[in-house]
Amino acid sequence: MNVAPRRKLRAQKAPSAPQIEEVTLESLLNAQKKVARIIAAGNTQYLPIFQRLTKEVEEYKQKEDALQLALKLAAQ
Repeated sequence: MNVAPRRKLRAQKAPSAPQIEEVTLESLLNAQKKVARIIAAGNTQYLPIFQRLTKEVEEYKQKEDALQLALKLAAQ
């Protein structure tokens, strides 16, 4: 015979979704610099990450340039 007191079940909270932070040019450049230092220390296996960051920086700049042009043309 089980005489242990019963515990009330608590409603478990669903895990909240992680907050997505905006990627900025500054954060990309900081990451690129950090990876460059790691590579300079002899860790060439991180070169693909550096290449990806370089590509991301270029794409970010292109998008910003296109946005500025679009806004300039819209204001005319």
